[in-house]
Amino acid sequence: MSGVSEIEQFQRWLQARLAMSENIEDPSERDRVNIQIESAIHLAIQYRQILDEQSEIVPSPFSEMPAPVRVIENADLEKSEIADSSICSNCQEPVSPDLEFCPACGKYR
Repeated sequence: MSGVSEIEQFQRWLQARLAMSENIEDPSERDRVNIQIESAIHLAIQYRQILDEQSEIVPSPFSEMPAPVRVIENADLEKSEIADSSICSNCQEPVSPDLEFCPACGKYR
């Protein structure tokens, strides 16, 4: 397939998917998939035509990313304080670690 652009390969893949969608048994699902794929094929054809007519004006929709993931610096992370589980966060009364609620106010942890 030398000389075939990526958009042409994508269009052919969509056309193959359209042919495979005929094997879907549920008629409403088959119709939904057919409409979706036909719309994508139509858009691919329109995009190819735009590229053929104005190849210098239309920027490439594909871009190279410098890294596959976003790096987060440790300085950006905030340290969160872990609440003391022996003190109720609602009324500040002491709470036994084996209880799931405050005996003074009734708030659940």
